[in-house]
Amino acid sequence: MRMHLAAIAAAVALVASPFASAQESKLKVGSKAPEGLAEHLDFVQGEAVSSYSQDKVYVIEFWATWCPPCKRSIPHLTELQRDYGPRGLQIVGISDEPVETVRKFVKEKGSAMDYAVAAQKKDDTHVYQTWMKAAGQNGIPCAFVVSRKGEIVHIGNPLDPNFDRVLKLTLANRYDPELTSRVEPTIAAARAAAKRRNYKEAEGLYAKAIAEGPVTLMDYSFECWRMLGEQASDDAKAKSFITATIDGVKDDRYALIEAATYLASDPSLKKRDLDAAKYAAGKLKAMSGAMQDPDTLAALAAVSAASGDYAGAAEMQYDAWMSAAPTAKPAFKRALEVYETKSKGADAK
Repeated sequence: MRMHLAAIAAAVALVASPFASAQESKLKVGSKAPEGLAEHLDFVQGEAVSSYSQDKVYVIEFWATWCPPCKRSIPHLTELQRDYGPRGLQIVGISDEPVETVRKFVKEKGSAMDYAVAAQKKDDTHVYQTWMKAAGQNGIPCAFVVSRKGEIVHIGNPLDPNFDRVLKLTLANRYDPELTSRVEPTIAAARAAAKRRNYKEAEGLYAKAIAEGPVTLMDYSFECWRMLGEQASDDAKAKSFITATIDGVKDDRYALIEAATYLASDPSLKKRDLDAAKYAAGKLKAMSGAMQDPDTLAALAAVSAASGDYAGAAEMQYDAWMSAAPTAKPAFKRALEVYETKSKGADAK
């Protein structure tokens, strides 16, 4: 009887083993991004990705030439690549169609499809198996966002409203889905307390959540700051809170750029704190190489413009435009033209 049970147990183990293996190989948010793109793909445009660079954030997008939603996503992905390529973004579009079909399509698109594109090698389904099938994804377009740590932080349609937000936060090293999920109940409680006008409790709950990751959770710091200033009408408390927020991220260039830009120019703000914006700008200026970085210069220009110094803003934005990568220059130039126009208007008065 014991031998019979042992045989059954062994058989069950043999059957369960592939299942366990499949479970372990399931691709999800938090997984390491699969390797082998250069080995198993033919790149028809852009450089082949042989390994993931710690200086880059990758968007691995699965698409097809026959897919209407995929065609709609192409202009958006091109715009993202041009805007954020200088910050380390690399988009790779992958099709399982014959390489000649993909090459012809890409050639016809020209500059309208301005990012790396690849096709699976003939009879080689490795990439599809290790990405799409392993993630349980059946529809396209489907984009995987890979952080600088080589981890998948998002899986979804590149046309979804949340996609751009996730990508921008990832580029700023500020997206951590596990941390965000973990603190969400505390944030929900903070919002509920604010709705009851118990602002002291709300502030404490916000602070508790934010303490787990001041840089990653900086959006919640802005939310708490706005609550204190706009809802509680406690300007002194709001000022103290936002100053502490800036001090908490003072060693992270991306976070300081966002703080300075947000405080100076976000159109949704009902109350501005230019002193806080200047405080963040001062921290930025103190960082090594700040005045050679176009994004830093653009943030400083935004603060100057918010203070009414359009001539100074135009000067810094000009330096930002000149030092920007070619693909990023149009966006910097648009801001420059705005500052120059306002500077001329101020001079005319």
